[in-house]
Amino acid sequence: MKIIGILGRAYYNIDNQEIIQTHNTVHKYLNNNKDVVCITILPTEKDDYLNLNVGYKNVNIEKIDYILDKCDAFVLPGGTYCYENDEYVINYAIKHNKPLLAICLGFQTLCSVFAKDRDSFFVLKEDKDSYHMGKADEYKHKVFIQKDTKLEKIINKSEILVNSVHHSIVDYEMNELVVNAISDDGIIEGVEYPNKRFIMGFQWHPEYLCDENSNLILEEFINSVR
Repeated sequence: MKIIGILGRAYYNIDNQEIIQTHNTVHKYLNNNKDVVCITILPTEKDDYLNLNVGYKNVNIEKIDYILDKCDAFVLPGGTYCYENDEYVINYAIKHNKPLLAICLGFQTLCSVFAKDRDSFFVLKEDKDSYHMGKADEYKHKVFIQKDTKLEKIINKSEILVNSVHHSIVDYEMNELVVNAISDDGIIEGVEYPNKRFIMGFQWHPEYLCDENSNLILEEFINSVR
């Protein structure tokens, strides 16, 4: 059985209670595979996550390693806030060559970790153009797949249609990461870490579309898990 750890995201529920949850669409898709079981990776400390903008310094390495050692792969889903344990999981996955799929906020966090001029925990620029804010289950724009990338090998196409529900963008150079997808208005939409089984991030949400291209990406992620 393949154990995939999904990082929990902090929210207020309808009763205004602070909760940490995973996106239903992500684990629902993964759980369709009979060989996959998903677990939620919860914070290991008592920080008040929803009162922090981004980042915190309290990563209990002993506790989080105990959890991560039991996982075969990881998903960094979308959300509103990212924290230091996001970065820890990214570095852990790369060090141990465990597959990592980063989506939307997770993609932005992955890029931030490898920003060349990183002057803060989370490096991002607000996108004031509504062009990238649509509905999760609808196509919004094209992305161009970059040649000689792992993504090109997976979907075997030069361009695809994707959804788009983000209001921030990645517009800086990065160390080590390879850009594998660019939107039709020039925004970075996908990255990958070379020479690993599967370390990839996407600004769009393949788990919502579940079209041919999205299935190819998600199936490659699952198949890369050992």
